[in-house]
Amino acid sequence: MPSSRKSILVTTSWYPTKENPFAGSFFKEQCELLSREYDITLIKLNPATTLALKYLPKRITGKDISLVSIGEHESFHEYECVISRPLWYALINNAYSRLMIKRKGIAGLGSIDTKSDKKFWKKHIDRLAARLGKRFDLVYGISAQGTSVYSMLFAQHFNVPYILSEHSPFPIPGTSINDTFKASLEGASSFLAISNDKVRQILMQNIHLKKIEYIGNLIDTEKFRVEPAAHDEKTFLIVASHSFYKNYDLFIKTMDRLVSISDKPFKVIIAGYGANKGYSQGVDEFVKKIEASSFADRAEMIPSVAREDIAALYNRADAFVMTSIQEGQPVAPLEAACCGLPIFSTRCGGVEDYVDDSVGRIVGILDYEALAGHLNDFLEGKITFDREHIHGVIEERFGIKAFADNFARIVNEVIGDADEQ
Repeated sequence: MPSSRKSILVTTSWYPTKENPFAGSFFKEQCELLSREYDITLIKLNPATTLALKYLPKRITGKDISLVSIGEHESFHEYECVISRPLWYALINNAYSRLMIKRKGIAGLGSIDTKSDKKFWKKHIDRLAARLGKRFDLVYGISAQGTSVYSMLFAQHFNVPYILSEHSPFPIPGTSINDTFKASLEGASSFLAISNDKVRQILMQNIHLKKIEYIGNLIDTEKFRVEPAAHDEKTFLIVASHSFYKNYDLFIKTMDRLVSISDKPFKVIIAGYGANKGYSQGVDEFVKKIEASSFADRAEMIPSVAREDIAALYNRADAFVMTSIQEGQPVAPLEAACCGLPIFSTRCGGVEDYVDDSVGRIVGILDYEALAGHLNDFLEGKITFDREHIHGVIEERFGIKAFADNFARIVNEVIGDADEQ
């Protein structure tokens, strides 16, 4: 391998496994692309709280850190790591947090880490870094809420800069911001924004990012092309896990309304609602709702789709529908648009960055009447779209070359700045 090739350590908490091959599949694809230009080492990090009786033997034998290879290629090495943390650390940390926030009246933070907890993670990340047995030029935390603290500690160990990105709702529903996490976000040399809305979410937490670079999500324009499959009736497609903020209830209302206002035939494909284990919830109840809907006889239900088959699925449809409450920069509509499908979506975040009237339509977050109206206009031919134009918009902004060029520029700037210091 050429000596000039930069080495990047990627940390993530969300990555495909044999049990759940759909979780974070686009993170893997991003790393595969980056490995064309960089030596990539990826670690999927999983902290595990352990009772004292189980933790102490692990700590004595060094098995409190488990590092297992899950993929080995010439320039892309994948590992899964479990770091055991004693339960008493978590309990003490929680009690200390409540006391300090109440005593000092601290605003904007949900918890505060103890000094001993901070030392614990620094010590264990140092041990893990030593086990890797290599040096890195940069650390990249690919989903900040699960990895930014680890990324910061790895960067400190190797004395290199680190960059971060975020893909999940911020903060993840039911969680809060703590002081160490805030410091790790603010310490990153650059924050790679997948959408303008994601930046807004983070800045709303009174977090001051050093530098923000808009990079979007990577879309594989070699895989997602305009290759429409022949079919008789216009077909609407939604691809989403079944969770509360994907808001399938609004999708059902929209399609029920479309049935009532349109005399044109159409079909509906509902895909991916049962794919992401641990994320999709209430699937059986959801299927019953579809069966009870007015468009049940027009609906094709596909619980999960293999990654290699998803492009063909997009090309079976004429338009993509999304009814989410919140998104960062949703991958499915980007991929669908790369296959030339117009995007009909709620104003949920991310889609506003590229959907104009030549790419689709955006409606209010709960406005199923407007969404059904636009879909009816599409059925009746009152609004039309150029599939090649839509593909071109995605390729220019989010395609392989655009993403690779933007990432290389950011890396060169960050490493160059570090070298000058």
